[in-house]
Amino acid sequence: MDQDLYTLPNKEKIRLSEIYKIDKMKDRGEYIHNIYLNKWSFHIIFNNGVIIDVEEPYYYSDWGDARNKLEKTRNDLIHAFENYKKI
Repeated sequence: MDQDLYTLPNKEKIRLSEIYKIDKMKDRGEYIHNIYLNKWSFHIIFNNGVIIDVEEPYYYSDWGDARNKLEKTRNDLIHAFENYKKI
């Protein structure tokens, strides 16, 4: 198993060794294509300057569940990143 690989919720694989920074989670507001849908997100910034936006969409009444789900994703990624750096 490759300890450098991490799979995001959308099934995209990233390399932990290439991460520069994991940004804070923010409520990014409405989607342009759907004014009833908002999103929580955080950015993963890589050493080469590429930025990935990891997001969790929600309808207004479901914002807490979406925030908790994305916070767990972010915490899992941070944990994997910190463990990788210890290797």
